[in-house]
Amino acid sequence: MADAKRPTLAGLRSALGKTESRCQAMLEVGRSLTAVHDLDDLLRLVMELVTRITEADRSTIFLVDRDRRQVWSKVAQGETLKEIRLPLGKGIAGWVAQTGKTLNLSDAYADKRFDQDVDRRTGYRTCSILAVPLRGKQGGTLGVIEILNKREGSFSEDDERLLDAISSQVAVAVENAQLIQSVLAKNAALLETQQRLARKVSELDVLHQLEAGIAAAQSLDEMLESLLRKAVQLFRCEAGSILLAANEQGETIFASAVGPAKDEVKRLRLPRGTGVAGWVAEHGRPAIVNDPEGDGRHPRDIDHHLDFPVRNILAVPMALGGEVIGALQFLNRQRGDFGKEDEQLAALIAGQAASAIQLCRHREESEKAGRLSSIGQMLSGVIHDFRSPMAIAAGYVQLMAKDCDIAARRRHSDLVMRQFEFMTHMTNELLAFAKGETTLLLTKVYVERFVEEIAENLNQELSLSKAKLNLQCRYEGAIRVDAYKLRRVFLSLARNAREAMPDGGELAIRVEEEPDEVRFEFADTGPGIPNEVRGNLFDSFVTCGKEHGTGLGLAMAKKFIDEHGGRITADNPPAGGALFRVWLPKRPQVKLEPPTPS
Repeated sequence: MADAKRPTLAGLRSALGKTESRCQAMLEVGRSLTAVHDLDDLLRLVMELVTRITEADRSTIFLVDRDRRQVWSKVAQGETLKEIRLPLGKGIAGWVAQTGKTLNLSDAYADKRFDQDVDRRTGYRTCSILAVPLRGKQGGTLGVIEILNKREGSFSEDDERLLDAISSQVAVAVENAQLIQSVLAKNAALLETQQRLARKVSELDVLHQLEAGIAAAQSLDEMLESLLRKAVQLFRCEAGSILLAANEQGETIFASAVGPAKDEVKRLRLPRGTGVAGWVAEHGRPAIVNDPEGDGRHPRDIDHHLDFPVRNILAVPMALGGEVIGALQFLNRQRGDFGKEDEQLAALIAGQAASAIQLCRHREESEKAGRLSSIGQMLSGVIHDFRSPMAIAAGYVQLMAKDCDIAARRRHSDLVMRQFEFMTHMTNELLAFAKGETTLLLTKVYVERFVEEIAENLNQELSLSKAKLNLQCRYEGAIRVDAYKLRRVFLSLARNAREAMPDGGELAIRVEEEPDEVRFEFADTGPGIPNEVRGNLFDSFVTCGKEHGTGLGLAMAKKFIDEHGGRITADNPPAGGALFRVWLPKRPQVKLEPPTPS
């Protein structure tokens, strides 16, 4: 009897072989855990090894989804089942995941915890089950390894110990993989956030550039083209246009265009609602068309007319105060199609464009109104400005009537004509000032002779208040200036001094030479420059208590001096009165333009 219980040599060899096979399997599992980095590949390989070693029919690994309070199969063997999801506590895997206990069943259907619905859905018949929890470092359950249907008999205690040993290694790998995936996911989210932030910063930078371009633009056309060009660069597309809403004739026009055939586009006149941009302007809704050939709103005949095939279109409405005034359109993005983010950015740009259009229109209207007002105020002072040359001309005409000498009459006639010529130039200068125009007719002027010739006009101006003129010219050389404009500067400063000395006084004009300039000083004995106007003395329409003042004399004088590349200052010297200093370069570096015909 003792010999019957003694293990046979074949049995020992079989046991040793099985043990060796399981040890090799454990080593293979260990190598797999370090060699395979993808979690799905790792678990699939482990399941194949576990199925083979334990002589099971199939195996499944369930992982715990704590957010949903579920277990779900990460790897499922077999052709019919890809994934299983069970609530925690339901089914064998759910029970083991919730309790953290190993479960070994020889007859699954005899246990009420077994969920027979899976078999019914798959047509698979489960007999024996061995389920072992995957325990993490902190003691929590990460998942469950479940093997089904031992090929011979039921799963043994050796199978339990083997699966428990494998599960401890797999749990470490799963926990590490989940940690790595979490870090990678956070890095990806951080990278995406950085990319979004960089995109927003780029968009803000572009919007800032657009605002700067709008502020620097001198006209509506210039502003729209600048805005459109920067927007086209931002979207990396081939062309863009701004379409304004239909006019009284029912036509929509392109206010601006950038890209191929832009000049032809600006000349287009389309019926209301024509094209994608026309539809957007008509309905006030954005449109993304990445297949123009399949969109009935896109006029293909215009593509052929302009020889510009359109691949994709983004158009957004431009609105002010709830009223759509047009549409902003971009064509042919160079990489990929237009998307929702492009639409949102285009809407921001369209809002800027609409506000800029309103701003430019308001600015132009204000400038027109301001110029009309300026012209009105200037015309009211024209008679006052003409009084001095007209008085001189009238005096010479009276002399001509009394003088019988033909040579004297001719000389007086020339002087009268010179006054009329001066008044003609004065009129042109006033109009040019109102229009903001700049023209210079530079000639060689000998300063001493110029001062002597204008002295009669200056004396005539000062005589209205019994003031006296004191000339001190210490420069006999020449400068290149517009003589008529310099004459206007002298008369404006003389009139300013005369009005400051209603009861008489003295105006001293001193001329001094400097290395590259000539300095003119105008010093009067009046009360000085009032404090309330000292900061804006050379602005248009600035006057202080003058009965006939238009506030343009000093503004025009400064403009003339600036045109010559010179400068002017005003101050109240300690000795009293007012002191104006003018510096003019001997050879002004200015761009010469022909004078405007009178």
